[in-house]
Amino acid sequence: MRLYRANIRLSQAFLATISIFEVVLRNKIDTHYKHQFLPSPQAQEWLLASIRPGGFLTSPGCKKTFSKIEAAYTSLGNNYTHGKLLAELSFGTWKFMFAGNQFRAGGNSLLKIFPCLPPHHNQGNIYARLNRINSIRNRVAHHEPICFGMGNTIATVYARTHFQDIIDLFTWMGVGYKEILSGIDGVLKAADYIDAI
Repeated sequence: MRLYRANIRLSQAFLATISIFEVVLRNKIDTHYKHQFLPSPQAQEWLLASIRPGGFLTSPGCKKTFSKIEAAYTSLGNNYTHGKLLAELSFGTWKFMFAGNQFRAGGNSLLKIFPCLPPHHNQGNIYARLNRINSIRNRVAHHEPICFGMGNTIATVYARTHFQDIIDLFTWMGVGYKEILSGIDGVLKAADYIDAI
């Protein structure tokens, strides 16, 4: 029971951190593409324009992302606004903006949201890290334990590695992670408690 409760505390801390990270990532992508894809008579904003005829997500290999945006737009109906559509989309949608097909369809420019990206990193590295973050996000959302290593050994390497992915991506975006996570960042403290069990 002690470990069970400790895992819940670690999951709570992760959920708060991932929530902030998702909003920052989404807003950076939104700002970038607002400048990349200026409004047209057919669509006043880039996200809606991306799924209109000729939009960048109509390109081959982008169907899954296209479908998620289209479904979110349809579900909003008359309540649609750009902000509501942004909020309706899942972390997976933003992650897939860095998948090969979507990244190329978007003009190979999305790495500009990472002005501090180390020289040896590319779109594939970013996508891999976002995929790992999405993985732990899903584990937390489905109430799966994140406090085990290989087998059933108690270990926090998995959680710590994914937390470091978030810190690295914040840093590469030029976002001060200590300030933005102030008061809600309990991941390492929760992990240290588990390691001491």
